[in-house]
Amino acid sequence: MTAMVFVIFIFGLIELSRVLYLWNTMAEVTRRAARGAAITNFSDSAAMDLVRRKALFRSSAGGLPMGGEITDAYVTISYLRSNLSPATMPACPAQNIINCAADPDGASCIRFVQVRLCVPGGAECTRVPYTSMLALDSVFSGAFHFPTFATVTPAGSLGYRPGATNVCP
Repeated sequence: MTAMVFVIFIFGLIELSRVLYLWNTMAEVTRRAARGAAITNFSDSAAMDLVRRKALFRSSAGGLPMGGEITDAYVTISYLRSNLSPATMPACPAQNIINCAADPDGASCIRFVQVRLCVPGGAECTRVPYTSMLALDSVFSGAFHFPTFATVTPAGSLGYRPGATNVCP
């Protein structure tokens, strides 16, 4: 009887440790993705896919280590104007610099990058559910969802390099 209580306690402790690990890791994923997206050309889809993968501590496709179903598809990157509303996307980073120089508060001037972790496929950002490592999912069945992890950072170069060809594709 004591051994059974001890085993349940140990498995509970392992699940709690995993929740705390994922909580901290998911916050770090949004920070890493925001930093990467702020300095990467938003019009280059291969580069943006690499930003998402590197945010998950990977260089190839796959999920977050010990993260269950969390993959790079969960990393949602948005480009925002100065009032934190969605920006109208310019053709390339060079065009964004021109737009921001002409009107810093304009609709096509990207001033901030926002990254959130959301369940893919929805129109709105749906919170990521916790999936147990043990067979406890049927018991808790979506009882716990992580908060919407989000990071907003000022837009950096967005991939613009002085001296490079500044012509938009």
